[in-house]
Parts: sequence; structure tokens; C-alpha cells
Amino acid sequence: MLLRGRHVLLTGATGAIGQRLAEGLAVRGALATLVARSEEDLSRLAERVGGRSFAADLTDRAARDDLVPRVEAGHGPVDVVVHNAGVETAGLLVDLGPDDVERTSALNLVAPLDLTRALLPGMLERGRGHVVMVSSLAGVASFPGLAVYGATKAGLTQASAALATELRGTGVRTTVAELGPVASPMMDRVREHPTVAASFARARLLRVLRDLDPDEAARAVLDAVEADRSVVRRPRRAAPLALLPAAPRRLVGTVLRGVPVVRAGERPDGTAARRAGSDA
Repeated sequence: MLLRGRHVLLTGATGAIGQRLAEGLAVRGALATLVARSEEDLSRLAERVGGRSFAADLTDRAARDDLVPRVEAGHGPVDVVVHNAGVETAGLLVDLGPDDVERTSALNLVAPLDLTRALLPGMLERGRGHVVMVSSLAGVASFPGLAVYGATKAGLTQASAALATELRGTGVRTTVAELGPVASPMMDRVREHPTVAASFARARLLRVLRDLDPDEAARAVLDAVEADRSVVRRPRRAAPLALLPAAPRRLVGTVLRGVPVVRAGERPDGTAARRAGSDA
């Protein structure tokens, strides 16, 4: 989907990748609605790149429930959603607290699914739309010290694959971006954990991974949307990490091609189902 003139909802807009995505959307002529927690940071970003801003804590269910109606009531239907908000929680699982697990899961996985669920009815009715999940190579390759983060990103990747099948033939597309480590303050904090730092150092030594520049990551995501690519992986040298984990998803996608996707209240042939007790 070409982005010029499209209404794009971008979460995590003030982070390293988020700012570059916002800049890229402006250059490509999109009409962006920028979402992040800090109203002050959002205002500065919107003033610099254009677009509207909505401050929201997406770990809060009430804020998630309120966001889509507010955005669409004020600025019209959302054509593209880019789920970029996320937090990397580094630490061995035994050392993490329940708040670490809940907050990471809420922001990285629950929020994208909730917002997508709220946006899909309108996209399906209009017969167009694009859902973008910014995932991670940590979702397909296991790194010690990133168990919770990796689990949430694996969930995004799996959800995107299932959603692509559910939306086949509707005009609504999906893209999942599986990104390696991105040079950013957040990544610097993650590397403060010795186990994570050692794992990444080994991967760099073996030339499996390298740090991505935020501009490179953002450009890859937006290029994939405009090319209607379902998957984008960066850095390219890390693509083999995902080949074996991705194989079952590709196989299942082929096996299930043509299987009817039946929405609630419909029969497999697409007609409305009879309600219990109805004479119809």
C-alpha cells in the first residue's frame, strides 16, 4: 500500500525507530497520528515532522480501549497501523518480578493485538488496510536474558502469520518486521546485563548479527509496507536464523490455502448464520 495520503497510526513514536518512522512517513506523504506515553516528547516530534499526537500508556487497558475511537473520531479512518511501541526487559527469568513480565507482555503483545482487533472491522468494511508488527529476531532465535522479551516478539510474529491467513482476499494486508539489535539508548540499557551483552558479542564475532542504524530499520519497514511484503528481516545476514522457525508457518499457510475463514455469525459459505430460536 502506497503511503501517500494514507492515515497511519504509529505507536512508540518517540523511540529511536519510532522517530525515524515518523520522519519517513512525513517524507512519503502519509498523514500520521503519533502515539507515545510522553506528551512533551510527542509534541516536539509532531512539531518537527508534522502529524497529530496522542499521549497514551498502552499498558493500560482503558487507554487502549479509548485510543482508536478518539483517533478515528478526530482524524478519520486509520488505513495503516504500525505497532512499534515496545520495551526490552533484560534479565534471567528467575530474577524478574511479576511487574516486569506483565508490563512487557502488555506493551509488546497485548496492546498490538487489542488495537488491531479494534481497527479491523473498519478496515474490513472498507476493503483495505495494513497491519504492521515490529517484531524482533529475538522472537525466532532464543537469547538467554531475553526470555520474556523474546516470548512477546514470538507472539507478534505468530499472530501476524495467522492474521495474514485470516485476512486473505479481504484487501487488508500484514507485515511483520523481524529486526536485530538497533543502536539506541534502549539497546544500551539491555547490554548492561552481562549475559545479554556476552550473547550479542558472540553473535557479532561470528558475523551473525550487527547493530542496525534506526534509519535503516525504519526504511526497511516502510519499504515493506509500500511493496506489500508480508515479512522483512534486518540485518540481511541474520535471515538464516529465521529460516527454520519460519518453515512451519510457510508450510501451514500453504496447507490451509482455501480453508474458509468464518467470522462470528456467518456460515462457512459466507452467509449469515441462523440464530438459535430463529425462524429464519
